[in-house]
Amino acid sequence: MIELALAFNDKDGSYAEHAAVVLTTAFRNTSSPINVHILHDETLTEENKNRLAQLAAVFNHTINFYPVALPAEMAVALTGVASIDKWTSGSMYRLLLPALIPSNKVIYLDCDILVNMDLTELWETELNGCYLAAIHDQGVMGVADIVRMHGLNPDTYFNSGVIVFELNNIRQHINWIEEMVNFLRSFPSTTMPDQDILNHVYGGNCLLLDGRYNSFYINGADQELNQKIVHFAGDIKCWDPLSPGFALYQENLNLTPWRTPQVNPLKNRNGKRKMSRKGRLLLLKRRTRRLTRRDPSLIRKIRRSKMKKSTKRPRSPWTTSTHKTRSNPLKNSAPPAKKKRSSVQTTFRFKSQRNAAPSIFIK
Repeated sequence: MIELALAFNDKDGSYAEHAAVVLTTAFRNTSSPINVHILHDETLTEENKNRLAQLAAVFNHTINFYPVALPAEMAVALTGVASIDKWTSGSMYRLLLPALIPSNKVIYLDCDILVNMDLTELWETELNGCYLAAIHDQGVMGVADIVRMHGLNPDTYFNSGVIVFELNNIRQHINWIEEMVNFLRSFPSTTMPDQDILNHVYGGNCLLLDGRYNSFYINGADQELNQKIVHFAGDIKCWDPLSPGFALYQENLNLTPWRTPQVNPLKNRNGKRKMSRKGRLLLLKRRTRRLTRRDPSLIRKIRRSKMKKSTKRPRSPWTTSTHKTRSNPLKNSAPPAKKKRSSVQTTFRFKSQRNAAPSIFIK
């Protein structure tokens, strides 16, 4: 069984949805059973917990939830790190996996990832005594000087979005939490706290893996997404409409309890199918025929009702009588005299003089 962990803060409810998509992509592409571990805080609601549990049950996998509170010393040290406001405290929860997950090994994934391959292959990687296995950060050379400033080696610097932790080896490293806190105290200028800490504590004993296990999406590049774990680590995430992963994100989102409701444009608010005016008339005629065949006396009632509806304007005394009055009360009365037209006739005569305005004469 594969042990898979995700960690996030869910203040606005969106990251539970993103986590559901990550899990769905993993469930659909992985042949082995998966045991999921969700590290969270009080921002994850019971409703979203139930949705995630429902998702795992549909795919016949198991899920566990771990309420997380950072150690007091680490929380105090983080108050001096300005960049934590950008990444939130949820990014630090992955640091506590050795203390929370009872298994020997676990795969950690960020929530801006789409899994397009079988995780079994990554799970079966032999770490050979290393603390963890990860992928070399593809953008580290652009910030190599900053990395060195924090005492880290750009050549072995790995990204923290996809990591295989060998938890037993880490637990034997007794001072691992103390070393993390000391790094925060020594380098409050760190711009990526969780990633720099992991590189500081475990970078000297890590296994670098093939890039397809954590393939960065590069903005504007034409990339193949198949048979990879695609990481949207930049500004454009897979849930952004302009992202090349948006279609795949939506496809998997529709398999979760967060799926977008399908609106049928041919149905009204009550869920009934809309019909054109012509269609309604045809349907009315069919129903009328069906009813009159059973009861011929209904024909007269239907005709009368039609006559009532057709009398929108008031009838004049010279029109035919309504169905209620058989005789015309004005039948024997003389019609009113016609009004005489005015005998004044108007004719127009125009002078043919050039550059002169026309004159009008009335006879």
